[in-house]
Amino acid sequence: MLLKKTGFAFIILFACKSYGQQVARATDVQIVTTAGTKTVITGGGITFLGTSKWTAIDDSIYLYKNTAASPEGWLDSTATGVMDVTSTGNVFFRGTNRQSFYGKTRFYDLTIRNTIGDTLLSSCEVRNILHLDTGFVFTRSGYGNDSLWVSNPAIAAIVSTSNNTKSWVNGRLSRSGNVIGSLPTFYLFPVGKTDSLYAPVKLEKANANLATWTVEYFPDTPFNYTNVFLPIDHISRVEYWEMTGNTLSDNNAMVSLSWRGYSRVSSNAAVRDSLVVAQYINRPPFVWDIPGGWLPGRVTGADSLSGYVRSNAFNSFAYPERRFTLGTDSKYNGLPVKLIYFTAIADGNRVRVNWEAANEQDTRLYEVEKSLNATNFVHLSTVNARQLVQSAYVDYDPAPAQGWNYYRLKIIDKSGSFFYSPIRQVKFDKGAEELKLFPNPATTVLNILLPSSFVNKTTLQVYGIDGKLISSMKPSASLVVMHVEPLAAGTYVLQVINNNTGNKESYRFVKQ
Repeated sequence: MLLKKTGFAFIILFACKSYGQQVARATDVQIVTTAGTKTVITGGGITFLGTSKWTAIDDSIYLYKNTAASPEGWLDSTATGVMDVTSTGNVFFRGTNRQSFYGKTRFYDLTIRNTIGDTLLSSCEVRNILHLDTGFVFTRSGYGNDSLWVSNPAIAAIVSTSNNTKSWVNGRLSRSGNVIGSLPTFYLFPVGKTDSLYAPVKLEKANANLATWTVEYFPDTPFNYTNVFLPIDHISRVEYWEMTGNTLSDNNAMVSLSWRGYSRVSSNAAVRDSLVVAQYINRPPFVWDIPGGWLPGRVTGADSLSGYVRSNAFNSFAYPERRFTLGTDSKYNGLPVKLIYFTAIADGNRVRVNWEAANEQDTRLYEVEKSLNATNFVHLSTVNARQLVQSAYVDYDPAPAQGWNYYRLKIIDKSGSFFYSPIRQVKFDKGAEELKLFPNPATTVLNILLPSSFVNKTTLQVYGIDGKLISSMKPSASLVVMHVEPLAAGTYVLQVINNNTGNKESYRFVKQ
C-alpha cells in the first residue's frame, strides 16, 4: 500500500496495532510534534520514501523497536536525501533489540539510549549534538565511506552521560572541525569494537579552516608491521586505527592514541614512556615512522590500564597514509605479547621459573637468561612458544649458585624483534624451598606457587583474620589458582600443613 501525504495519526495507528506486524509505506510524509507532545513510533514495519521530514517543534521524536522479527531493521529509507530533518528537535533511539536505520538521513540532535540493543546506522548526519549514552552504534562496513557524521564543528558536539563507558561507535565516525586545538582542547572520536574495546582518539586541529576527519578502530594486526623506521623498535601487533581527512592541507591535526589492557603496554613507567604515535607514511617508500621524530613526555596515564600517547607534530590524513598505531623505541615495551606473570623460586636443589603469556600468536621463542650480579646475563635455556591465545610455561635452572641468582626472559617474535621481562631474584641455599603468593593484594584470583615437594603432600587452609576457617584444599599441581572474588575485602591467612609431619607455615594475603 502506498500512501501520499498521509496524516500522522493514521501512520501511527497502522504501525502499532497489537496483532501481527504490519507494513506501512508513505511518500513525502511530514511528522510534526507540537508543544507538550511527543511522537512515539513502535513495533517496526515502516518504510519512508521520497523526501519525508521529521519536525519536532517543541519536543522530541522517540523511536522504539520491540520485536526482533526479520528483517532486523524497522526503518528502510533507501532513497537519496530521504528524511531531511530541518528542525531543532531531538530524535531518540531507544529499545532492547537491534535497530537498523538505512538511507542518507539528517538529524539535528540524535540520542542513542538503548537499554540492551544496538543501533545500525547508514550514512547519517547529526547537525548539532550526538548523545552517546547507552547502547553501541554500528556503521555498515564494506559500503565505501559509509559513516556516522557529526557535521557540527563544535568541540562539544559529541556528549555522553556515561562518559562513553556504555556507548561508542563500532565502525566509521566522522567529525567536522574548525577549532584550533591544544590540550585540553581536542576533538574526541569515541570509537571501538565489540562491547568491550573502547579505543578513542583525540585530534587537535592545526588551523581554523573547516575540515572533516573519519576514524575507525581495528583490533587486528597492522599492515606491514615489521617494516619500521628507526628509532622505532617495533609497533603494536594487536590494533591500529584508520584516519582520513577530506582536504589536503586543512585537515592537519595532532593525534593522541589511547591504550587499555588489550594494548599490552608495559606497566613500568620508564618503559611505558617510550610509546610513540606511529604512522604508515611514504618517506618514500612506505614505512612505519614518527612524523616529527621522537620526543619524551608525550605519554599520559597512571599505568598500563589506560592512557594516551600524543604525537609531537601535526599529522596529515591523506588516504594512502591513513594507518596509525602504537609504537615504541624500547625492546622492553611488550606491545606484541602480554606477560601475565614471571616468577622464580627455590625448589629443592634447583630453581624453578614459571611464566604465563597472552596473545603470543606472533611470539617465536622464550629464552631464559641467568645472572649472578643482575647485570651480566647468560643464556640458560630456550623454550618454543606455543603461539596460543594464552599459555603457561615452566623451566628449571638445575645448577643454581649458592646465594643470589637472577633470572629474566628474552621474548622473541617472528620478525626477530625481542624484549625482556622484569628480573626475578632467588637467594638459593641447597635444599631450600619457597612458596610464593601473587598478586598480593589480590582482587579476583590469588596464585599460589608451590615447590614440587608440596604437591599431593600438603593441605592448604584459608582463615579469616578472626581465625575462622574459610576453605581447605589439597593441591595436585605446583600452581594453585584460588578465586577470591567471594571474599570480603580484608586480610586473610593461608596456612600450609605438611601432611606427613604436621608442620605448619602461615602466609598473609590481602583481598581488595
